[in-house]
Amino acid sequence: MLIQDIQEIRERIGRIETEIRKRIVGMDEVVKLLLVGLFASPGRNCHVLLEGVPGLAKTLLLKSLAETVEADFRRISFAADLLPKDVVGIENFDSETGKVKLLVKGPLFTNFLLADELNRARTSSKGLILEPMEEGRVTTELGGTYSLANMFMVAATQNPIEEEGTFVLGRAEQDRFVMKVLVNYPNAEHECEIIRRNIENAEMPAITPVMDTQTLLDIRKAIFDKVKVSSEIISRVQQLVNLTRPEHTDVSEVKEFIDGQDGGGASPRAGIHILRTARSHAALSGRDFVSPEDVGTVLLPVLRHRLIFRPDLAMSSVKEREKLLNRIVDRIFQRVWGQ
Repeated sequence: MLIQDIQEIRERIGRIETEIRKRIVGMDEVVKLLLVGLFASPGRNCHVLLEGVPGLAKTLLLKSLAETVEADFRRISFAADLLPKDVVGIENFDSETGKVKLLVKGPLFTNFLLADELNRARTSSKGLILEPMEEGRVTTELGGTYSLANMFMVAATQNPIEEEGTFVLGRAEQDRFVMKVLVNYPNAEHECEIIRRNIENAEMPAITPVMDTQTLLDIRKAIFDKVKVSSEIISRVQQLVNLTRPEHTDVSEVKEFIDGQDGGGASPRAGIHILRTARSHAALSGRDFVSPEDVGTVLLPVLRHRLIFRPDLAMSSVKEREKLLNRIVDRIFQRVWGQ
């Protein structure tokens, strides 16, 4: 499908948000950043990590998003007893041919996958979605290799690390996600509306699909082609990323809070994801170029799970870590752009 211009892109993505709003009350920043992540790349690397306590409509949000684009949606609960077959499906090894065949496809074979409570699972179980997120295929212990759909996005939920039975995701695991978005409690007005809707309405509002998955992929490609990133923006983003590294920075907050012994700053992949999400944000804002405003909007969500605190701070509360992250991000942005 031929996408004419940025305004058409903005309008089409706006229709997705309108449909989601039929079910989701509030969560303005979460919805916006989820859409930014969804359209951040023409490839597969558009995965988002959502952190918040249970009961905040994270599952409903992703399910509603899938319905707006006529996509398949599956959910995997990453409990401690999760087995590979619960993710990939059931395989059979044919001793005569020496080949492995997938008899029953598991929930991994979908368009939108909700990896629920990912930080409660064993390492072996979590590993089953890491390769698909990056490569678009999965290889099993029996040696079978299976391709996934062209439109494949993982939205993983994560409980705050201070909750019992949770584990910190490994650095390589977290780095697969374009951004990490916090899902907080609704304000009083929104919570009253949520309660009112659920006690007065017996049925969930219907979603009207506004596009199919091929159109979604076409829009991703159009954003990549039409939204320009200047050399100056690239250079300044590199400076931002470099300032997060304690051994390369003179920003006091970075030196004080970020682990300087084990490479606690952001990697070059962070710079790539900052620019990918900034490009997506520009398109959603109706611009065909990336501005400092776009970079500033996505900077915290992209860096939130990539900066490693000193060991004595790593297990502090979400609220405390978020306060420190905001200080760091504000300082490095001001240092580079002087705002």
